[in-house]
Amino acid sequence: MSRARETYFCLRIVEYTSIPLTLCLALYLLSGYGMISPVPDLVGLTYIASAKIHTLPLLRIATAALTILHFYGGALLLLNRNVRNERIRKSIKTLVLVIVLIFSLLIALSEIAVLLD
Repeated sequence: MSRARETYFCLRIVEYTSIPLTLCLALYLLSGYGMISPVPDLVGLTYIASAKIHTLPLLRIATAALTILHFYGGALLLLNRNVRNERIRKSIKTLVLVIVLIFSLLIALSEIAVLLD
């Protein structure tokens, strides 16, 4: 894949993941405050509702997947725009891929551990 095409693809990944990721993080933030503060209770976000939202497996997995995609796309986008040396770009690209794979593996193993408990 050419550098221009890869940059365009990465930009699309970042654009498509930004709004859903923001919504997931807002849910986490509001539900977290709902568990420690009485203020969200004014809009119906009780401790019980907040705890249920905050511990939803689907929200957890969606947030993790969106975060990984957003990080990977953003890192490669910055890399393609700012690093001119091909050898350095490939090395950093490999490093980013390794980080994404390790992070994905940690999340997958954590979810499996939670399911087995």
